[in-house]
Amino acid sequence: MDILNISEQIRTLEESLLHQDFSSSPEALEAIICDDFREVDPKGRECSRDDVISWLLQKDPASFWEFSEFAVHQLADNVVLATYHAKQILPESSSSGSKHCSIWQATNPEKIWQLFFHQSTKISSK
Repeated sequence: MDILNISEQIRTLEESLLHQDFSSSPEALEAIICDDFREVDPKGRECSRDDVISWLLQKDPASFWEFSEFAVHQLADNVVLATYHAKQILPESSSSGSKHCSIWQATNPEKIWQLFFHQSTKISSK
C-alpha cells in the first residue's frame, strides 16, 4: 500500500473522530481505537481509552474543526505517524488551535487502521 493512499485513509479517520457523531454507534468508534490506546492531553495528563471514548461520545455533534499541515510518515510496514494542526471553527473559538500527533497501526490481515496513541498541544495565542 502506498503512502498517499495510507495518508488519505488516516486523514479520513482523524477527521471522522472529531466530526462524526458516534453516539448511535459506539461500536464503530471502539473499532477505530486500539484496546491499549493512550492519549496525552493538552495539559500533559495521560488519558485512557475509556476517557477518550467517553469524550468523543459526548462531544457536541455540531462542532467542526479545520485541519491543516496534515502529514503522514511511515514508521514501519504497519505503523504510521500523523501530524497536523486542528482549529475548532464551529462553534467559533478564539483559540489558535492545537498541534496533534497520532500513531496508527494496522495489525490485522485486512490492514484496518487503529489509533494507538494521540497527543495534542495547545498553541498559545499571540
